[in-house]
Amino acid sequence: MRGNIRRLFYDKGYGFALGEDGKDYFFHKSALKNDSFEDMEEGEAITFCIERNKRKTVAINVEKYCEKEFEHNLKKEARTYAGIHPMVKIGSFTAEEQNIIKTLGRTFYVTNSGNKIILGAGSEYRYCLIKPTDFFAEQFNLKREIIVIFANYERFEPRTFDAISEVYKRNTQHFRIDRICSIIISKDERVEDEVHHILKNDTEMQVVIPFTYAELQGKNKDQLFVNRFREYFYERDLFAFESPLKKDIYFFGRREYVHDLINRHNSGENSGVFGLRRSGKTSVLQAIERAAQFTETKCVFIDCQDLYHYAWNEALCAVIRQVNECTNAEIVIEILQYDEKHANEKFGKNLSDIIKKTGKDILLLFDEIEQITPKLGMKENWKEGDDFVKFWQTIRSNFHKWGNKFTFILAGTNPYAIEQISINKHDNPLYNQLKAESYLPPFKVDDTKDMINKLGGYMGIKFDDIVCAKMTQDFGGHPYLIRHFCSTINQYVIEKKMSKPITITAVLYNNVMPLFVEKSADNYCRFILQVLEDFYPEENKFLEQMALGNLQETDRYDPQMIAHLLGYGIIERNQGQLGFKVEVLKNYLARKYAYKKQNLTNEEKWAEISERRNRLEPKVRTVVRMQLQATYGISQAKQKILESMRPDLKEKYKELQYKELFDPKKSEIYFKQLGDLIEKHWDSCFKNVFSKNKQTIKAFFTIINALRLECHAAPVTDEEMENFRGTITQLEKEIDNLLE
Repeated sequence: MRGNIRRLFYDKGYGFALGEDGKDYFFHKSALKNDSFEDMEEGEAITFCIERNKRKTVAINVEKYCEKEFEHNLKKEARTYAGIHPMVKIGSFTAEEQNIIKTLGRTFYVTNSGNKIILGAGSEYRYCLIKPTDFFAEQFNLKREIIVIFANYERFEPRTFDAISEVYKRNTQHFRIDRICSIIISKDERVEDEVHHILKNDTEMQVVIPFTYAELQGKNKDQLFVNRFREYFYERDLFAFESPLKKDIYFFGRREYVHDLINRHNSGENSGVFGLRRSGKTSVLQAIERAAQFTETKCVFIDCQDLYHYAWNEALCAVIRQVNECTNAEIVIEILQYDEKHANEKFGKNLSDIIKKTGKDILLLFDEIEQITPKLGMKENWKEGDDFVKFWQTIRSNFHKWGNKFTFILAGTNPYAIEQISINKHDNPLYNQLKAESYLPPFKVDDTKDMINKLGGYMGIKFDDIVCAKMTQDFGGHPYLIRHFCSTINQYVIEKKMSKPITITAVLYNNVMPLFVEKSADNYCRFILQVLEDFYPEENKFLEQMALGNLQETDRYDPQMIAHLLGYGIIERNQGQLGFKVEVLKNYLARKYAYKKQNLTNEEKWAEISERRNRLEPKVRTVVRMQLQATYGISQAKQKILESMRPDLKEKYKELQYKELFDPKKSEIYFKQLGDLIEKHWDSCFKNVFSKNKQTIKAFFTIINALRLECHAAPVTDEEMENFRGTITQLEKEIDNLLE
């Protein structure tokens, strides 16, 4: 059974474990299998077996939970062949189900016939466990036993999924059961459609493979099983998660970090979890909730996006009501007494009553803390008023009173709330309250390897060690970016019709990276870095200059600014030297701010001029074509264009269609001519579409055209280059606004 250590009595040599069945089990230090009693810690994840004697049920063979060791042992096990274990009894199954079990035994190894599962009023299911043969282990990364649920009903019901969870709970050897894959066999002929609909709406649902009773009647169903497994594993993208992870089955990495945060609570310390967007902050908080279920600690998740609607005293009332509900304390909370005068006192009294009645420790998990942070809050009372100070004075005073019985964790993108010494001339109640590192750690190579190979393995994709290391480096251990890059790899494999299973090596990695950059990377990077643009303009400017190589070794920078960027994991320091840690973000910023690079050579200046003109000119062609056509109609607009040309060109292109006159492959129409057309037809066509006046737009075209492409040999001064950059940037905005 898996569980957690609830209490340890080092001086007496025994402790208590809380099993996942919700029961407490006594264990003596002599019951430890491989670990020293002195090395065990309260809250630590363990596995153990249960032994019943005349007096009580105790835990034996206690050892620290180590999934990697279990994986290693699995690899050393003997080969698995199809069949049915001699001890499996199938007499409790219907005749039809017995035939299906025999069919399963021709493709898999049936290890356990299970018992009946009864859910609610009259919903009865039966189950068995099967172990994949070596073929399925290799094809789908299936090494553990799979739950098979029999739903003997003509109509499939979603509660069948609950039967899977119930089987998992009942089996104490959890390490042996696959948590991601299960099979449902139903009498409903539409079971595939029903399961597909549920999986589509719940991205964190297991990979559930449906079959009907009818299709599993008969002897040889090997190909049916292989095809159905391929359909449900290889066609589902397990990397494409957008929302915070609410279930443990898809939570990877940072498990030690989660237990560290719980241990800080046990030591009476508050903590912070700050990081970039989509770095996994909320997923960590929810993992803490799940892990704490096996301890005396009750976690209370508080979304500050809900809290900011209240005044400080009302917010305290909202928090204590959530604590009351989560602990099932059922004390009476008199909402009307939470006025500004009495809120502090009432909160302390209600909290005391809850802790004394339930005996539970309270760990508050504040998510999106910037919503109630000064200068950043969504409402004036938090943003500019004293509500922040009053609210946290109350929380802090109760923390000092209760110690490890009442602590909190703050999570968000912006740590401003804990960095300021004073707020509105008041001492900041949160300053110096978080003693440990408050930034979310990035994935290490082993974390990346574990996540992408476990998820990818189910999809028929394996990543070699070099790729795992390179991916961690390129994406700075940011799990959101890593998963979405892996999703792009999966799409590439499918589009190229490559056979699965497949191993991703450096060759495929390098082929996919440009596609990821072109299609997706900029959007993800822009979203992740938005926190810097919103809250930290100086840090954003620093990254811009670093990406462009404009920083000098002699430059000096604000230590707190550097601390933010180091904490976010965007940059790293090595022997005093600063550099980007996330290569993808560096390349994104270099592209975004490419036209702000300083100290260019003459060749680089002409390259930028050429590139920007070539990018802008087709857009200007489109604007001129559309506006002339809208004003004069196609026939008259064509005459206007021909009249603007030299006589020889007019004669040459008179047979072209109107739209073809703007095609550079068919007609000679240049940047200067486009500017002349805008000037000539300003009042009738362009006056009301540009935000600038006629003289300004004319000046734009004159300045840009002065640096003509045929003048590459001529030197461009720094002053001319800055003038060009400023001018073309403004014209680009004008044209882009029109095209939008």
